[in-house]
Amino acid sequence: MSRRILIEENIGETRAAVVDNGRVVELWLDRWSEAGQRVVEGEIYRGRVRRVEPALNAAFVDLGVGPEGFLPFGKAGRPKGFHEGAAIGVRIAREAYAEKGPNLALAEAGEGDAPECLQPAPILAQRLVKAYGEAEAVWADETDIDLDDEFEAALNPLAPIPGGGSLYIETTRAMTTIDVDADGRKGQGSPAQLAVALNTSAAKEAARQVRLRGLGGIIAIDFVHMRAQPDRKTVEQAMRGAFKRDRAKVDVAPLSQFGVGELARQRRGRSLREQMCDADGRLSVESCALAALRRLQGEAISDRSRKQKLEVSPEVFAWLDADTIGWRKALTGRIGPRFELVAADGLDREDARVSRA
Repeated sequence: MSRRILIEENIGETRAAVVDNGRVVELWLDRWSEAGQRVVEGEIYRGRVRRVEPALNAAFVDLGVGPEGFLPFGKAGRPKGFHEGAAIGVRIAREAYAEKGPNLALAEAGEGDAPECLQPAPILAQRLVKAYGEAEAVWADETDIDLDDEFEAALNPLAPIPGGGSLYIETTRAMTTIDVDADGRKGQGSPAQLAVALNTSAAKEAARQVRLRGLGGIIAIDFVHMRAQPDRKTVEQAMRGAFKRDRAKVDVAPLSQFGVGELARQRRGRSLREQMCDADGRLSVESCALAALRRLQGEAISDRSRKQKLEVSPEVFAWLDADTIGWRKALTGRIGPRFELVAADGLDREDARVSRA
């Protein structure tokens, strides 16, 4: 299998993609605004025990950043001498997501009092190269894959199935549902054979979309109806096989008589939508601001002799004007002081205009 890791260093964020055999299977991003504000999987902290919960066989630990971490004791039970107020070493086993804090595991830590990070995570590119040691790391702009297109598609609830048909992906507080639709798919054979072919393709694409979007928890896939048990078994096996390459732990249940496949996927942190969108599903102001900066930089590089004007909506302007991430200095270092920022009342959050000043 051919695997590459594509890296893109932008003003305000680093974006990355894992590509297997020419198709993107994972999307990642690290934002400047979150540096020092969130814990990252694999980091080691000296934390302070805030409270012990005997009923949960666990403790909650202050890490000095973000929400308290959850430290399960496991079968060995509460460690000897473990008490509220104690300073302990912990490793981030799973990042925080939604309203849940990170999961922790015990780790070695030297003497000290205040909660602090003892071993920060490497940068995103290094983390992915370590996770996929056999993969080749390349700059995204040296490939024919457009990360803007890939991220946009991964936020769309509708995803095409290779060969025809589509998936509709919807996440609620409790679970994620994926509806399989034939959507004009054509082929040869009986209706039963066509249903199996569609569902088999849908199972493979659903597995890719789940990884791509960083979905976790309970996931239900509503396949096109199949009457015969052997047909359902074929699709179930295809679903199990499709998730074997997933780094997250995935448990797949037998397909129900109604053609619904259920699985539980280990959460590794926030989904792509949680990172890039508000609670209502719209791209966040920050996401729109960073997209506008990418567009501004691209225009400035293609037209090196002119000053560029970036027009954005008032709310995006306010975020950029505050410049809490130092984007002005960073952009000036890349293209020079050849830009100005303007608030345009008629623009929506997602819109931006770049023109010669």
